[in-house]
Amino acid sequence: MIAITMACRLLKNPRRLITAEESVSSKVSVVIPVYNSAKYLRECIDSVLAQSFSDWEVVAVDDGSSDDSPAILDEYAAKDSRIKVIHKANGGVSAARNDGLAAACGEYVLFVDSDDFLDKDALQVSYEEALCTGADVVITDHWIWKDGRPETEHRFFAKEFVFTDKKDVSSVQRMVLYKGYSPYPSASCSYMFSALWSKLIRREMLMKGMLRFSSSMKLYEDGLFALQVFHEAKVVAYKQVLTYHYRILPNSLCHINEDRLVEDCGKIAFHVKEFMSASGDIEILQDAYYARILFLLKKMALRGFFFKGSEKSFWTRYRAYGKLLKSSPYAESIVAVPKLRLVGNEKKFCWLLKFRLNFLIALMYEIRARLLR
Repeated sequence: MIAITMACRLLKNPRRLITAEESVSSKVSVVIPVYNSAKYLRECIDSVLAQSFSDWEVVAVDDGSSDDSPAILDEYAAKDSRIKVIHKANGGVSAARNDGLAAACGEYVLFVDSDDFLDKDALQVSYEEALCTGADVVITDHWIWKDGRPETEHRFFAKEFVFTDKKDVSSVQRMVLYKGYSPYPSASCSYMFSALWSKLIRREMLMKGMLRFSSSMKLYEDGLFALQVFHEAKVVAYKQVLTYHYRILPNSLCHINEDRLVEDCGKIAFHVKEFMSASGDIEILQDAYYARILFLLKKMALRGFFFKGSEKSFWTRYRAYGKLLKSSPYAESIVAVPKLRLVGNEKKFCWLLKFRLNFLIALMYEIRARLLR
């Protein structure tokens, strides 16, 4: 296999992607979008090199990084012919993943974030499960690192399964929108099921379905892609094995400008609804969609409206949030609260919304924000 490095930083040169004809096929393509990840990048790639399963390729897409990431990628590509590198102008994670997917040649694809890393048996376990079950998608579990604390184990489901019935597969698809719709609820299930790093996906299915990431979305682009994946999947398997180390970085938790967050959440609502209509999945996904919208309302309250350091007055933010609650699709989602399978903090939050206790919500979150250091 030939290691190919493509320098596409000069915009006057047309960008050329690796095609399937240029490389020998592997069992698994590990697609890694990279943007200024030099601090963690070696650990990420080393975790692939250390796999007990050796029939893999890495397609690393340098998305216009300004740190040492490009040099690190080229260094690894020079040492191992299974590592392919694409250098391109910055276009965002969705564009990077699309380019990586277009260049992938494996039977299955695994998307990995460049600041995370794999357990040594991750590919072996996932591929063997795919081989044994004929699955289009194999789901596994993960650890979460947060603020330098010890890792915590998270399992998506309470028991293993292989689903071949469309109704059962749809129950997994609903969980992409909201974890309360899990077919087998797990007490340690995180909110990360929409992430793609927990899923080994048959590449042929992605190609036939012409699935691509939406470049217009800044949040939840992986969730929209996952909804499409489960719509196309005929066989879905879950193996209750921890395979992925997910790292929550301090800047991942930063607060977002109110207007930008409202805009981004609005795009999520629009694109998911658009997918539901186009795919004919509205009836299947409607309640889970409402639950996702309510989840976004809570996220916007905590990270976009009522947080420490906001330049706007409390009353200005309170009125703006109240206006948002009366708009579509948020108002319809609040009406639907009694019939939804809400869990955890969302259950309390949404019932406060249902009874129009908006001021209480705003006051609680404002006090919470001021007490946090």
